Amino acid sequence: MNITDLISGNIGSQAVDSISQKLGVDKDKAQYVVAAAVPLMMSALNYNANKSPEQANGIQNAIDSKHNGSIFDNLGALFNQGPTEDEDKIVNHMFGRNTDNVKETLSAKTGLDIKKIAGILALVAPLVMGYLGKKKQESAGETASTGGGIGDLIGSVLGGGGSGAAAGGLGGILGNILGGAGANNSQPNVGGGLGDLVGDFFNQDKDKESKGGILDALTGMFGK
Repeated sequence: MNITDLISGNIGSQAVDSISQKLGVDKDKAQYVVAAAVPLMMSALNYNANKSPEQANGIQNAIDSKHNGSIFDNLGALFNQGPTEDEDKIVNHMFGRNTDNVKETLSAKTGLDIKKIAGILALVAPLVMGYLGKKKQESAGETASTGGGIGDLIGSVLGGGGSGAAAGGLGGILGNILGGAGANNSQPNVGGGLGDLVGDFFNQDKDKESKGGILDALTGMFGK
């Protein structure tokens, strides 16, 4: 499983179908939100993990205690239950002060109300965390031998082999672009391509029209 499975693969397709039915959302709009949310969430987690040891430990503890990847053994339970307050908290931890900005921009682009957007994000967030938990278990031996932490894990996910989304998940595109956020930067320290898009989206000085265009670009890359 690679991370594009959460967007356009089997898991992503199941998520979109279930979200559409559970929340009463048009399928194309659900797909748009999912395709934008996954790279935004992974980018935000990468930034948080590299921002400070405390942030990295918080993500590490969340993965160890709650998100070990077992969610993929019973996705029906997640979608049948629907979004919960705990899952909404995951979204808030991921995006921090950008949470309302993410919801408002997605709402403006899709025409869905904020509550529906919040519900979709709350269902996508545990999938992203579960994916990291699964990858952590798979790489446990290697991580232990190299001494790498959660930041290295996310970096390895983003930097997976291949050239482009089809070849290596988000890895070929995100690789070195999102891999090195500095601890003192107000935004992820990213360099060209998709990294610029994500960094610009979280830039507080960007207007809503610009942010909407960034979402269109993200979904164009991963929403097909």
